[in-house]
Amino acid sequence: MTDHTYETALAELETIVSNLEKGDLELGKMTSQLRRAKELLAFCNENLAQVEHDVHDILNDNDGYGEK
Repeated sequence: MTDHTYETALAELETIVSNLEKGDLELGKMTSQLRRAKELLAFCNENLAQVEHDVHDILNDNDGYGEK
């Protein structure tokens, strides 16, 4: 997942989900698209967890900046 941002990964994931919901995927491509969706979901979850960690650190002043 190089050169992806959370936003681009999420957009691709939404496209895959939409295609699955509409039935627009060929049967032969469904497995590869499901694998790709799993990769994208993991990437997005990792990014969200990192942001949550960073926000927690900022709010708890764990980086030495800000007021106590």
